[in-house]
Amino acid sequence: MKFRPFIALSLQTVVAFLALGGSAYSLVWLEGRREAEPLPRAGFWNETAPIVVVDAGHGGHDGGAVANGVIEKNMSLDIANRLKKELEAAGVRVVMTRSGDRFLTLDERAAMAGTHEAAAFVSVHLNTDGEGSGAEGIETYFAESKGLAARQLVSAGEGRTEGDGAEFARTVQRLVCGATQAENRGIKAREYAVVARAACPAVLVECGFITSASESVRLKQAGYRDKVADGIARGVVLFLQSRAARPGVIAAAAK
Repeated sequence: MKFRPFIALSLQTVVAFLALGGSAYSLVWLEGRREAEPLPRAGFWNETAPIVVVDAGHGGHDGGAVANGVIEKNMSLDIANRLKKELEAAGVRVVMTRSGDRFLTLDERAAMAGTHEAAAFVSVHLNTDGEGSGAEGIETYFAESKGLAARQLVSAGEGRTEGDGAEFARTVQRLVCGATQAENRGIKAREYAVVARAACPAVLVECGFITSASESVRLKQAGYRDKVADGIARGVVLFLQSRAARPGVIAAAAK
């Protein structure tokens, strides 16, 4: 008889432990389900679907970085084309700065955002850190301030602010790292011409280090590049939908 309280307490402890474990498993399962869900389709956009300019870095005589058998201009175009496909499946209209091996100046690329009245601009690149470097991961850049012409166009756009660039970068960075499980190297403010001169929220995504032996192997796999494109697309769509829905949502969603 004297063991009954002990047995009851032990059973209660086991039940509580199992319940806690089940809750934790449920959270992990739900998070996995959320990340695995397909991108929302065209039905979200109540009016004309937004335009996104997708910029494949380099091109033509500008090959970009070369390492471990990867030429940046070719791989950036490949990922950009995959990103275009994902965005169009979500109902977003896409304008490519280049669809082939063509050189454009940085100003020509950025100007397309104003020409097409784009809601967002994404430039796709690959990173380097010296031959044999072990640096890996993805990082996303934005401009803290816009050029004069871009500022005038941004301020004329309904609900647009320069601060949107940081929120856009934070959202894309979180989603692409979640999709690829790549090292999250964070977001960084740089006055790169293509993001500083684009007349809309703009980011430049460094999709991985081709100077890393292991990361270059992953980047050479079509399935991994699909994940990169999918993650960027999720970030773009979430950013656009949050701005269309109500102000302030994006700040909470991107944490």
